[in-house]
Amino acid sequence: MAKLLKNFKDIPADVELDSFGEIYEYFLGEFALAEGQGGGEFFTPASVVRYMVEVLAPTEGKILDPACGSGGMFVQTAHYIEKHKAQGKQMNLRAYGVEKTGATVRLAKMNLVLNNVRGTITHANSYYRDPYDSFGNFDYVMANPPFNVDGIELDQVKDQPRFNTYGVPQNKTKNKKKDAKETVPNGNYLWINQFATALNDTGRAALVMANSASDAGNSEKDIRVKLIESGIISQMVTLPSNMFTSVTLPATLWFFDKAKVKKDEILFIDARNIFTQIDRAHRRFSDEQIRNLGIITRLYEGKTEDFEALLADYRMKLAEAPEVSDDEDIMPKSYWQSNIDWLTERFPEGKYRDVVGLCKVATIGKVYDDKGKFVGYKDDSIGDQDFSLNPGRYV
Repeated sequence: MAKLLKNFKDIPADVELDSFGEIYEYFLGEFALAEGQGGGEFFTPASVVRYMVEVLAPTEGKILDPACGSGGMFVQTAHYIEKHKAQGKQMNLRAYGVEKTGATVRLAKMNLVLNNVRGTITHANSYYRDPYDSFGNFDYVMANPPFNVDGIELDQVKDQPRFNTYGVPQNKTKNKKKDAKETVPNGNYLWINQFATALNDTGRAALVMANSASDAGNSEKDIRVKLIESGIISQMVTLPSNMFTSVTLPATLWFFDKAKVKKDEILFIDARNIFTQIDRAHRRFSDEQIRNLGIITRLYEGKTEDFEALLADYRMKLAEAPEVSDDEDIMPKSYWQSNIDWLTERFPEGKYRDVVGLCKVATIGKVYDDKGKFVGYKDDSIGDQDFSLNPGRYV
């Protein structure tokens, strides 16, 4: 303890508050790695969150995380807004978090304070309580909720509009045990419903979800079809394996956009082969991998100027970089050239296009005859793929 306290005297008196926030985030990450399975319950790796934020491109407003853990979603959102806001403009972000574990609530509150994020963290179980009256109330929703949770009582969720607007997941057969309370198959589609219904008319959302939810059948498929046909799902991304401390299998990112223009389309990205190896058991996205994946979304949105700006930044760094470098923080010319090549080979005209093995825009694909009668789905469309949201089926 004495040695630790002595270290504090070396921190300059005029240090930015964010420096303490960075230190805190670092220790949360190291603690999560050390904790293994348990650590993943409160911490989502920063590089995954930063990619989610890069796609959402938030500006200001109210953000909800109904499974907020230690608050990393809020911190990375605030960092993004601070970096991209107009000079001299105040950051206008208000965070609303819900967390079921008391000790983790305290971690999250500390994280917000140290990173100068205004907000509230409520100790509650999001399945049974909605402390912020979330329905249609938020500009942004982000979370990494627990996967495949069972034992959630159907009677307590089925009458909540945030869970039943697109349909409540239900078991095919009734529980045969006498006096046993009926439960939902698992909590995955409750979370998906919560995200879709919490958004206001221009709201956008990003959540981490188990891969299995992308193809789930029965009542969960019925919900997925309604979500797809409503036009709210904007993008699906399969992540590499070993990105999380709690699960080794690849997870999928779901993105929602209530103001999406092309309601019939969804952008699919397969990022399973894009990662930086940290150690034998863990991977992350590098800064450039986040920017390269994020630019696919910007190109799809027609923002070719963002693509040109990214290339210009890489070319400037290429010009300034040494031929070789032994410093892991100083990348050599070959590194910057490889990033330039990655972008220009895949998008040579600086415009979005489908790239085999990486990205594909798919439509629902309904086909009608001359009289307006529905007759089926186009080949390789979302309807033709039985309304699967697994990017591997398309890219």
